[in-house]
Amino acid sequence: MEIKIDSKVNDKYFDREIIDFTARLKSGEAAKIDETRKALEGEAKDGFLVIYTIKSTYGKNEVKGIAHVYKNEEMAKKILPKYVLEKNGIKNGKEETERK
Repeated sequence: MEIKIDSKVNDKYFDREIIDFTARLKSGEAAKIDETRKALEGEAKDGFLVIYTIKSTYGKNEVKGIAHVYKNEEMAKKILPKYVLEKNGIKNGKEETERK
């Protein structure tokens, strides 16, 4: 898998960096979040990387995606929705409260 960084934006409001990327895949290969995160870890040397979206491009062997880099895991857990954390394999420490 080849990763090309399309853009990097510093989001000061949420204290994170947003990375737009394109990944070229081998023929017949599927994009997996774990493999993509490992390939992008060089961009997040001092932070916590989370793949926000990843979508395949029709008719090409490539995917486009967005990754967020936070200062630490706790900051990501506060900001990101539960489904994004779950698909990245991160367990949320908050316990669900049941309403009766």
